[in-house]
Amino acid sequence: MENNTDHSEQNNYPLSVQEVDVDFLPIVYEIIRSVERDYHETSAKARESQECSVKVLELQKKLEIARTQIKRLPGIEFNKKDQIKQFEILRTQLRLKRELLQKYRNMCSFETSFK
Repeated sequence: MENNTDHSEQNNYPLSVQEVDVDFLPIVYEIIRSVERDYHETSAKARESQECSVKVLELQKKLEIARTQIKRLPGIEFNKKDQIKQFEILRTQLRLKRELLQKYRNMCSFETSFK
């Protein structure tokens, strides 16, 4: 039961792109490698087929986890038009803040000297 609580708490916070696990190539490679093998024995074919099925299930599970993680990325709920609009708003804010910083840097500093 404790793992379910931890898992549900993990679903509440947003993820960064670097945290999303999309490393599928090793599993795909193992599946392809197992399919390419040519076995002459029936028992070896059956065992390899079962191992391949397990790898396919593992890949499906990993894809489902990635889908869930991607849904937790911030901004994923916005369409492309809304994302571009938000990006432009943020770009404008950044430009204005840079201009303000430059303005304050160029202002004369008032120094008072007491002797």
